[in-house]
Amino acid sequence: MPDVHPTRRDTSFGWLEVLAASPSGEPLVERLWFVRKGRAHQHDLVEHCRIMSGSGVIVCGDQRIAVQEGDSCSIPALTDHWMEPGTQGLEIVLMYVAPLS
Repeated sequence: MPDVHPTRRDTSFGWLEVLAASPSGEPLVERLWFVRKGRAHQHDLVEHCRIMSGSGVIVCGDQRIAVQEGDSCSIPALTDHWMEPGTQGLEIVLMYVAPLS
């Protein structure tokens, strides 16, 4: 498992760390560790995902995207999505950016 960051907090799926935030405190870059399935949710921003270790599935709308270490994908703004880890867990770094007009 990766080193502990000072912002780490436990979640329903594992843990989450905020690596960078906006001046207003909104997360811009996060690192997440999944040992359990995440819950369906969406963001106003585009979510860029980089798989750092492990494997699993990212459910994005009606698509199921199999991912493993080294893979990247993007989740469009306002799209229901969640992560499902494989048997060894799933570590993801997420970056949130405004959608292109």
